[in-house]
Amino acid sequence: MTAQWKNWKTAIRSVLAATAASALLTGTAACGLGGDTADAASAQGDTVNIGVLYPKTGQYAEYGRLFKQGLDLAVEEVNESGGVGGKTLGLKYYDTQSDPKQDASVAPKLASDPSVIAVVGDYASPASAAASPTFQQAGLVHYGFNNSSPTFTQTGDHVWSPAIGTDSYERVYADAAAKKAKKISVVYIENDWGKQAFEYFKEQAARNGTQIVYESSYLPDSTDLSPILIPARDADPDLIVNIGYGPDGALVINTLRDKLGYTGPFFGGQETAEFLDLAGKNAEGAVITGSFSAEGTKNKGAQEFVKAFNEKYGNNPGNFEVTAYQAVKDLAYAANATEPTREGIQKALQTVKDFPLYQGNETTFSFDQKTRRAPDIEPILLVVKDGKFVPYED
Repeated sequence: MTAQWKNWKTAIRSVLAATAASALLTGTAACGLGGDTADAASAQGDTVNIGVLYPKTGQYAEYGRLFKQGLDLAVEEVNESGGVGGKTLGLKYYDTQSDPKQDASVAPKLASDPSVIAVVGDYASPASAAASPTFQQAGLVHYGFNNSSPTFTQTGDHVWSPAIGTDSYERVYADAAAKKAKKISVVYIENDWGKQAFEYFKEQAARNGTQIVYESSYLPDSTDLSPILIPARDADPDLIVNIGYGPDGALVINTLRDKLGYTGPFFGGQETAEFLDLAGKNAEGAVITGSFSAEGTKNKGAQEFVKAFNEKYGNNPGNFEVTAYQAVKDLAYAANATEPTREGIQKALQTVKDFPLYQGNETTFSFDQKTRRAPDIEPILLVVKDGKFVPYED
């Protein structure tokens, strides 16, 4: 864990100490800051709920939209199959914009709501981690299905994540780059995740003997990346790598192709319609890491998910939709394996060995009880071909 991450977590805990104590004592309404309920989620007695921290608005709203599609579909299927322990399963959504301050503010509302048996989200690991101490104190499972930071689950034994770790993603990314190039330029987003991801990538590149001839970070709200991409191009790399999100990945490749005349291979972007729309023709050939391919999955459960998703939304799901979908399926499976309570969810995560899996080729997974992560889910590589993400073959 970096010194910066330790300091950040200490600061968050100090903020939460007062916030959580006050809100837990006074109690809160069901919806609270940015909250809205899905279907029968506000009913009492016959309904239990999963709380959702997600970015409905703000700079990460596209990911919130994708998460909600996967979550809503999963809840519909769970209830059509009988619910959890004879109860209806609901979702209580809270729009946090994936901002740590808002997550810290919302957390006590969820922790003091007796109908909430588990919480999922948020999009970014720092935002999720701001809420985790409150859930830990309340004995409420925090299921960070998108939180790839290896340090995310260190808050306590009620914090879990089935997400593939950033270290695993960047190892696969660097290995793929090594097969493509001897010299590379790397640009990465300047936030906690981006800096951590780049360090993992850099370490693996060094092991592979790949030379990073140029490296630079950029601010998340950058609109002109020419100042860092000109030297990235002029370093004469065999490959340019971007470690970031979809919108900034599109900005990188559009600048390289349209303004700077770079025609070489590119690793970067994200598996979203937003990236494909923003990058347009420049997205063709872009390589990214992922956990799932609707176009190429051989997992029967995943194939059924793709079919159901298409029927409901009219398009194929991607990595963000499937991980959200799986989160609800996992927690419903946990509730039915034990009981639909906070204690039951925690017990199941500690004991169940066959949680449903829709990523990769395996059909089930279990948690490492020391790290509370799912260590055996391997990343895959995807490439844009004819405007779609398909499995990459180097």
